[in-house]
Amino acid sequence: MYPLYWNRIKVIFGITTSIMMFSCESPKLAIDDSAIYVAAEAGESLALANNIAVNTKEPETASKAETIAGHQENIIEEASDIRTQLHGVSDKTPWWARMLQQISVAVIILGIIVLLWQTGIGLFIKKIFWAMGLFIPSRAMRSAEVDLKHTSENHPLSFEESVAVRRTSDPAYEYARKKLKKEYTK
Repeated sequence: MYPLYWNRIKVIFGITTSIMMFSCESPKLAIDDSAIYVAAEAGESLALANNIAVNTKEPETASKAETIAGHQENIIEEASDIRTQLHGVSDKTPWWARMLQQISVAVIILGIIVLLWQTGIGLFIKKIFWAMGLFIPSRAMRSAEVDLKHTSENHPLSFEESVAVRRTSDPAYEYARKKLKKEYTK
């Protein structure tokens, strides 16, 4: 029952996050879309007003149609100015959207690290760095130094000294040694 409950929580969280991220519209884009719509509607009514002004036989109606056409031209011009001035405006991202974005980036980076670790590619990358002499762990450097001193004639090192150095520098080696010692004494 517990895993089923946990899976439901993950699904609900995923759906909620997706809705929140995709339902956000940029205010700048909304203003631009509205300005385009207003200009298009004004253009259509301008064409109708010009048609009325040309085709009517009554001077009063023609005069009113020309006045309407002038107003529509002003609206189209102002909509164009709005779109031009909009370039100086920037959207402000809400704090929660910025936080979700940062969490998403962190989860993606963590996922890549886990993927590298689980597939063995991470070990391959570490081996490449080690081959270049970079990022070699200090325990491995001490162990290699002890081994070289053990085989060197200038700095002779006894076997017991090299084991003591390994035991103090690598806790895993110490536990492995204790485990093997118990198995050999049986």
